[in-house]
Amino acid sequence: MAKFTPSAVVILILLFTVISKVPQTEGGRCQEVLDPSDCVLSDCKKMCYQKHQSMGGQCVEKGGTPAQPTYKCVCVYDCPL
Repeated sequence: MAKFTPSAVVILILLFTVISKVPQTEGGRCQEVLDPSDCVLSDCKKMCYQKHQSMGGQCVEKGGTPAQPTYKCVCVYDCPL
């Protein structure tokens, strides 16, 4: 049975984290911020469809305060092959 030292575990965690952060390039799903300053869901969906023919427009929280969060428009679409 293999023994894992604490440093080996940390290295494995870092490796998986880096791999999961690499953007998708062929096939899979991609995303693009269409409006970083404001988000109206209906407008976001429309922009996403016009630019990438995707219904994946969504408002994603980007900051602000818990009482008044701010949102950005993000389009999730199929990556080109």
